[in-house]
Amino acid sequence: MIEKRMPIDLRRNADARVQVSRIAADLFWRDGVAATRGEDIAAEAGIATRTLWRYFRSKESCVEPILAQLGRRFSVLLQAWPLELSLDDYLRPGMVDGPVTYSDDDVAAMRIVVLGFDDPALRSAWLMVCDAAERESTVVFAPRLGLPAESDEVRQVAASVSGAIRAQSDALSRDFVSSGLAPRSEDVLRSLLTAIRDASNGRIGPAV
Repeated sequence: MIEKRMPIDLRRNADARVQVSRIAADLFWRDGVAATRGEDIAAEAGIATRTLWRYFRSKESCVEPILAQLGRRFSVLLQAWPLELSLDDYLRPGMVDGPVTYSDDDVAAMRIVVLGFDDPALRSAWLMVCDAAERESTVVFAPRLGLPAESDEVRQVAASVSGAIRAQSDALSRDFVSSGLAPRSEDVLRSLLTAIRDASNGRIGPAV
């Protein structure tokens, strides 16, 4: 059951959009996307419906902030990747024993990813945040390819790598939501490394 919350101030609270996103994700999962209206999301958030539409273009877009946290996680990690380290050396310290631990926001986002398999509007929301992460990754890949970030070749590599990461996220979400399976951290990172190398024909991964 969704607990009543204090009204959310979208104008002053920097985290407000994420808070609304959590509410929308909870409602979509509990009641279904078709049965959830924008008015329902606004009521749970304690705001006027017209205020909701001022910040979100549709009810499905309300989940984009929480999806963005999932979709951009690896692109943010890549932005801190030093040129002098291989991707394997950079990621290895982050490998821990045992299964991956998912936060409440992770679980909510993965549920939306899975719902999106059968709902084009939710799938579109997920693809939009993945597209934003793809565009951000060009500045990471460009110096490793020795090319400008705006070049077609860098964009093609970014698109291939982004597609591989998205496919892995889809699979992880499906496995956890449908079966409660949480893979080992080491296995996730190893699969990620393999996906990036394969998608870039081995060009992304080595130190520069």
